[in-house]
Amino acid sequence: MTLALSRIDYTTVGVTSRGTTVIFPSGIYGMKKGELQLTFKSLPGAKIHRMVLGGSIGMLRDKIFVAYGSSVKGFTRKGKMFLEFDTSLIDPISALYVLGPDLAACARDLYHRYRDCKDADSYLAGETLHDVVLLPEDGGVVYAVLACADCAVRVLHGTRTPTVLRLPSAPTVLSVYREGEIYSKDRVLVGTADGRIGLLILQGNKTLRITWLLTSTGSGITSLDTHQLQDGMDILVGRQDGVVEVYTFPDEDITATLRYHYNAGESISTVVGGIIGVANYSEVLVTTYSGRVFGLTTSPPGLLEAGQSDVGIARLKLEIEQLQEKLSEEKESSNLTPDPLAPLILAVNHKMTLHKEDASYSLSVELDTSIDNILIQSDTPVDLLETENNNAVVSLSSCDPREGNFVLATYRCQINTNRLEMRLRSIEGQPGTLQIYVTSQVQPKRCRKIFVPIYALSLHVRQHGDDDANLKFNGNFTIAEMHAWLSLVLPDVPERPHIHDGVAVLVYVSSFIGTVLKCKYKKGSALFQGENISSIIILRDILTKEATKRKIKLDVFCEVAEGSISKVLGLILPRLDTAYDLTQKIKILDALEEWELKSDPKENLCSEYQELLQKETEVRSAMSKDTEILSRLHAIITDLYVDWERAKRSRRISSKEATTRLKDALESRDLATILQVFTGKTDTIVSTLLPLLPAAI
Repeated sequence: MTLALSRIDYTTVGVTSRGTTVIFPSGIYGMKKGELQLTFKSLPGAKIHRMVLGGSIGMLRDKIFVAYGSSVKGFTRKGKMFLEFDTSLIDPISALYVLGPDLAACARDLYHRYRDCKDADSYLAGETLHDVVLLPEDGGVVYAVLACADCAVRVLHGTRTPTVLRLPSAPTVLSVYREGEIYSKDRVLVGTADGRIGLLILQGNKTLRITWLLTSTGSGITSLDTHQLQDGMDILVGRQDGVVEVYTFPDEDITATLRYHYNAGESISTVVGGIIGVANYSEVLVTTYSGRVFGLTTSPPGLLEAGQSDVGIARLKLEIEQLQEKLSEEKESSNLTPDPLAPLILAVNHKMTLHKEDASYSLSVELDTSIDNILIQSDTPVDLLETENNNAVVSLSSCDPREGNFVLATYRCQINTNRLEMRLRSIEGQPGTLQIYVTSQVQPKRCRKIFVPIYALSLHVRQHGDDDANLKFNGNFTIAEMHAWLSLVLPDVPERPHIHDGVAVLVYVSSFIGTVLKCKYKKGSALFQGENISSIIILRDILTKEATKRKIKLDVFCEVAEGSISKVLGLILPRLDTAYDLTQKIKILDALEEWELKSDPKENLCSEYQELLQKETEVRSAMSKDTEILSRLHAIITDLYVDWERAKRSRRISSKEATTRLKDALESRDLATILQVFTGKTDTIVSTLLPLLPAAI
């Protein structure tokens, strides 16, 4: 069942952080005859990172708790401050939750719980903590649920070892399931970086299980809530790309279905359900990054109380006058010569996300005002890809790679564009830095500079796998040094190494091929095991270079099993066949299209071509997702051959020479033929490697 929601704009505030908008329990209103009533306003101060409601257990949550820096303040609903508490955490508080006398705060990778403002327990996760919620238990016991950047949810019970639940993507948002003012004691909604939504259930034996409510991937989840808008409970969703969605809450008989979709044009800071503008009509209260606060209400359009229309018109006229005054002030200030020592006033929100499907990166940049243009400069080769949601005009400038300048591009945005999304793809083994310069249409003389690292390897989720190629380092280095070196090569390396019995372990999976890389290191020794020789060689080159910079001598041992080649090729060749078939279909469709312009005798076509024409939209859509897929797969096999020659025979060959040797074998797409080029052995010997392939091949 679809929803018909109408937008009501309430106010505009400054730049907001995630989770900084709340709705008081029913009976506490801030609206009167369509006018937003200001009950209280705190004095200006440090940026607020989180805001939550709290209160005595079993009572209404009507007290406000805000986190700024490493401190927490508490206010009553009338604005009286009753708490000012310094948590003594070194880093700023990034996540906050209050349950009765318990206050949970997270700062970077440290979780700490306070009871009545006294230390209760803490946990050093070693991973960035995105969110935290508390669940009550009998006897005053509480359980802390942590959303961790290593694609895991951890449940803490005091100082005991946490229960760990692994997810396919990093959890970004946690929200306790609620029905009105009644909060669940064992159910928590979780949103992930790749757009999934799940329901965590804390079971009687204190284990954690998850039921996926929304499995399709998309833009990252930034906010979640549950509320009954109409006809049963709904899931309210806010996303990084500005989309607000409403899904039915599923039960045993039905799955979650989309009831409403709205695009706000900028990332969503908070979505929360309640009654705000019109009595007895529920709505979704939305806050965006730039500070726009509006409602998506179930009330019918035009439903106004007596006299409210006149008040609304007067309010709109006042807002227009205020905006005109603000515009005049900005124009006057833009004509003044800026002070070079003045602090940057452009608030920029940016995010770099790796897409597993095609190993490309999505780079989003947004301002709290309209973007004029974005300049991108890279000191390493990257390909700028087309993006459906990007309507900016792109201009490429000539670059001189000898000066360390490989890409220079300008995106000129259309008017009233607050958020721009770009896609790019790096080259494996060539790390670097992406520099982004952002200017505003309102303040064109102000520019903000951002640095984004380009990693040597496109890897993601850490999990376990087999080992085929081995790389070992011995030297006078510490765990911290090796951990720092790996953070230059691998994405999402945790803040601190996870050390067990003196050994730190990281396991990654290639986003494009699916091969596994395991890193095990301790003081003076490091072992890297993986299926893909190219990953091993890239690691060897970069880590050796970093050690040389610091004048640390390394003893390097590299062993390669021939079976690793057959495994990697076994993962690539099915995709190569699919890409080849898709390319051939596109060629046939293009030829038929040109032929049909002259005549249209479809009845003379064979059944295969007629069926292909019926699926033309589907085929072209599949090809548009990655138009260079065939050449990319050829390049991966070519690089694999170059690295095989380096690792196995200690000789360097050029990519051009490798392409020439592999040309006929790649066109055949036959595994035995390609293996023969790699090993230089006869078909009889090569056939002994074929049983080492994955069972699916």
